Amino acid sequence: MEKLKDHIAALPTILVGGEAYLSYQAVTDAVAAFLSPEGAPTLPADQIDEAGYQRILEMADTLCRQLGYTEVVKLTPPAVPLADTGLYWTTVHSFAAESDAFVIHAGPSRAEMLQEGLLLDVRLSQLGLDEVTRQHFNIPVTASDAVFDLMHRAVATRWPNDYKGLWHDILGMCVAGGKDASPTERLFTVIIHGLGQQRYWRFKAQLQSDDGGLPFLYISLVEEADGNQKQLFPLGHVVMTPGAAGLGVDLMPYLNRHAAGDWGELDAFDKRQNDTAVKEGYRILSAYHVSSENGETERIWIITESDRSATTVLLPSEY
Repeated sequence: MEKLKDHIAALPTILVGGEAYLSYQAVTDAVAAFLSPEGAPTLPADQIDEAGYQRILEMADTLCRQLGYTEVVKLTPPAVPLADTGLYWTTVHSFAAESDAFVIHAGPSRAEMLQEGLLLDVRLSQLGLDEVTRQHFNIPVTASDAVFDLMHRAVATRWPNDYKGLWHDILGMCVAGGKDASPTERLFTVIIHGLGQQRYWRFKAQLQSDDGGLPFLYISLVEEADGNQKQLFPLGHVVMTPGAAGLGVDLMPYLNRHAAGDWGELDAFDKRQNDTAVKEGYRILSAYHVSSENGETERIWIITESDRSATTVLLPSEY
């Protein structure tokens, strides 16, 4: 057992903020290899029975704690590169130390509001994919129109595709497969059946920053065009408030109208202001009347920021 502990202690770690983190997967692999019959290859996790797998986890837990690793945490960008995303043993406590220092809060950024549920990703939320995202990343994740179009087409085929399974595969391969093109960009391939003869689809994950400088992940297809020809400007990360989500309305037709320059229920002056904003790079606001799921007519606003980093759907009362 001491030999195994020495082996785990010698496993490579990564440094984040000056603290060492030990790969959870590397530890469990080492324990599984130790427990295998001498000379026999280590079985993959899906071929180990529940009792055997539990024994591996318990032994890994015991040895790591003896070595001073007290907690398991999930590391995601920007703390680590995309290739290093995963679970790690750490000696760092997850709770923040108490301090009497005064902190000035300038208000939550978009990423913080997404984490706190004050904003929702329009397309992911309407497809019920928020929980799948949280299973893979601790930061907000969104995708291009081309990615969502690909998923819609895959689900519409006779092949038994579903949105949660497709999104799980996309995020899973982003973490586990592919190649880093740079510290903020990762290329990976996902197999998707049912879309003609093409089975291998190449994706690109890019680490970007929101209006507060906090990170979010943007996933697109490698081969897709730089933009939708029908759009006058990019929408960026498309989010909505809980009030807009509560209407139970498919918001994509209104977002498409907004991006195409159909400003909805605005007067002539405001429409001219939007036309100028498109050319000069100012904030753009459209207004539409929508029929909610309870049959009532509600007014929504759609606002695209001046830097085109994000578009928000909200009720006027939430502004």
